[in-house]
Amino acid sequence: MLEYITQGIGRGGFEEGRLPVLLHIECVQLHETRQAEHFHADHAELILIQKGSCQVRVAGGQEAVQAGDFVLCSAGEPHACWTQDGEQATVISCGFTRLLCRGREENCFLEQRERPIIHAGEGSQALEQILLSLMQAAQDVHEQSQEICSYLSAAAILLALRLQRAAEEQIEQARYSLGIRTQLYLDRHYTEPMTLDGIAQAMGVSKYHLDRVFLAGAGCTPVQYITRRRIARAQALLASTDQSIQRIALQCGYSSYTYFTSVFRKHVGRSPGDYRKIIRGIAGTHKT
Repeated sequence: MLEYITQGIGRGGFEEGRLPVLLHIECVQLHETRQAEHFHADHAELILIQKGSCQVRVAGGQEAVQAGDFVLCSAGEPHACWTQDGEQATVISCGFTRLLCRGREENCFLEQRERPIIHAGEGSQALEQILLSLMQAAQDVHEQSQEICSYLSAAAILLALRLQRAAEEQIEQARYSLGIRTQLYLDRHYTEPMTLDGIAQAMGVSKYHLDRVFLAGAGCTPVQYITRRRIARAQALLASTDQSIQRIALQCGYSSYTYFTSVFRKHVGRSPGDYRKIIRGIAGTHKT
């Protein structure tokens, strides 16, 4: 088993089979005094929240974290950890140099677009055990200490990156699920009076989050999607029925004939009446 692990590390996780070098590892008790943002030019840092909860600022964002969560700070990335409002926290801090994760710059865990704060919770128990073993190995000074620490460091980093990828996939899945649920909801209710606040409440999320997620998946906001569905429905009714334009407007969710005409003209390029004449003229031509 040990042979399989070491071969896998050299072959898959790191460029040129180079294992990282441990610079430091320690348990730190955080205090309410806010830590000044700092960075390390020559090494990367992994911070695991072992006990309690605290605040983390990294990559320009700030989040609350708790036991089991961890942070991946690449070289040169400003970061800070502190407690507030009576919080207590113990973290394990590890510094690594000569880190060459596959496809990354030296001493970098992640790409710029990837989230450095990972909410792993109980999923990081194995990572904590590896770090505790690494801490013990770092204290046991003997001929093979550096080699053992390098292998344990590599195992910790690879596991942390796997947990990070799994967390990213969960986030993407949640976004995808939210987008699909929202679209199905809009497809069922687009002819009814709707607001972004009401849609967000039905989905159980903030309107700002819903707007961002839906836009990323559908290429338009929920409100824009509603308008597109309504206008498409109006075009179908204008072409296939003799209903009055005012009645069609009501069926498509517009109580105001004037507003409906304005929106229709904006999206189609002509008034509903003109559209009906043209589309029926084309249909009549095809029949003859």
